[in-house]
Amino acid sequence: MTIPRPHTLRLKFVLYLGSILAVCLGGLFFWTYALARLNILDQVDQQARTLLLQVVITRAWVADHGGLFVMKRPGEVENLMLPKSHIVDQEGQTYLMRNPALVTREISAYAEEAGLYRFRLTSLKLKNPENAPLEFEKEALEFFERQGYDNSKDGVAFQRLDRDRPVYCRIVPLQITASCLECHQDQGYRIGEVRGGLSVIIPMDKALAAMDRSRNSFILAGVGIMGLVLSAVYLFLRQMVLKPVDHLRAVANRLVAGEYIAIAQVTTGDELEAFAHAFNTMTTTIKEGYVGALKSLTAALDARDSYTRGHTGRVATYSIAIARAMGLSDARISEVEIGAILHDVGKIGISDAILRKPTPLTLDETATMEAHVTAGAKIVNDANFLLCALPAILHHHERLDGKGYPEGLQGEELPLIARIIAVADTFDAMTTDRPYRQGLSREEALAEIERHSGTQFDPQVVATFAKICLDQTPGSVQSN
Repeated sequence: MTIPRPHTLRLKFVLYLGSILAVCLGGLFFWTYALARLNILDQVDQQARTLLLQVVITRAWVADHGGLFVMKRPGEVENLMLPKSHIVDQEGQTYLMRNPALVTREISAYAEEAGLYRFRLTSLKLKNPENAPLEFEKEALEFFERQGYDNSKDGVAFQRLDRDRPVYCRIVPLQITASCLECHQDQGYRIGEVRGGLSVIIPMDKALAAMDRSRNSFILAGVGIMGLVLSAVYLFLRQMVLKPVDHLRAVANRLVAGEYIAIAQVTTGDELEAFAHAFNTMTTTIKEGYVGALKSLTAALDARDSYTRGHTGRVATYSIAIARAMGLSDARISEVEIGAILHDVGKIGISDAILRKPTPLTLDETATMEAHVTAGAKIVNDANFLLCALPAILHHHERLDGKGYPEGLQGEELPLIARIIAVADTFDAMTTDRPYRQGLSREEALAEIERHSGTQFDPQVVATFAKICLDQTPGSVQSN
């Protein structure tokens, strides 16, 4: 069994932070886009104001000079509504009158032909039907008349559709001056009154396109910034939180698998490191309690026979020393220790009559004694955290030449842990007094083991154990 690796923390983080960023950045970019849109509209309005001012100034100049006379073009008809509609020079060339209204109309025609904008003169008291006010112009003119020129001279602005195109309109009031009465005296105007209005109509195509580009840019920027922020924060979270948590999960899985030397290594300098330290302390406590329980179990087993008392502890000491000298990892050494402690656990089911028998065993008794390896394997088979000891329990009586039991494994088929414990177990058995024989000396037992190196025992394990014995004083072989 392993601890699953759920992704809910990552998903929760992405959804939570993504939602916050979406709301914050969405609000920020909406506000920024709204400002950009207002700026674009303000630029259009400033353009409208400037154009109107230029036309008003041009009209004033034309009016102050009594109008303009321009050379008559072929097919052009004079405006009979003007007092002085034309003049003829000495050479017979005809010049037609251009008053402020006609100048405004012709400037508008030129601008509209260029696809820029157009001007309109309009009034509630029409002299020329072509100047009939549009709906928005009528509303504005009524407003101008109610407010008076001084209170409405800044004009008003509208956004509307004109010929199915979005346009921006601004209209300003026109005031009656002395020069205006020449043409409009019959309409009852007085100097200073609002005579009508001048409007400019500017297509919004380019402005709207600019707004669209601005909106798209803001959307792309928002998505990009959101992605960068999410990525940066996620990488930070992954390094500082998720990675340590995954490491702790992996260590926990190793513990579940019985690898009690697994240590959590978290150096974040925060609560996670403190948690890892507590985790390691817990692991050490569990391991010590676990190994202590195993030792208590095997001690009880050893106590059944005064001749083998301490056998398990000595086998564990020799086995650990061999494993360490062979350069095995801490994880493998831990497996060797547990395997050595439990290698004879199957003897729990063997009667004292057989265990303590002072004479050689019969064939049936020998078969019963040899069955302790399979009995021990059954004992630990259902305990996941003890499965690492299974090869040692089941195969520590196998031989390199295949003449051992219970499966007759040979050579590299034998697990290394079983080969190590086989040497340690045999050495302790030969150097311990038994009811039916006197124990051998350390040197005699080692010589006997070396004699069977390559047939019964692994030569590398034997050589390693021999070196350990030679490097230390008799009876002082240690596990570290």
